[in-house]
Amino acid sequence: RDDLGVMRQLGANAVRLYHSFGTGVDADHGGFLDRAHEVGLNVLPGFHTELANFPGECDAYDCFDSWKKATLKGFKQGFQQGSAWHPAVQMVILLNEPDFFRHAPKCVPS
Repeated sequence: RDDLGVMRQLGANAVRLYHSFGTGVDADHGGFLDRAHEVGLNVLPGFHTELANFPGECDAYDCFDSWKKATLKGFKQGFQQGSAWHPAVQMVILLNEPDFFRHAPKCVPS
């Protein structure tokens, strides 16, 4: 199968990845990113948004340390090429569907 090639032939110019960083997955994404770059698709990886609500993560919604840790792990899994992001990565999504957070325990006034 050549799903990325077919997507490009159909006119796609980007692929959004859901929860690329911070999910505990130990897989190398280098081959996927290489193929996306080869066919001219931009890749938009994102952070596992629920990480912000996990106990011990993102105190007062300051996710810098959690996201940095997840990013460094992602770099080891193919999202880094040389000393920079893989060239297929054009943007990183920091927060998915923020409107769903209004009922999260950290968002409810005490």
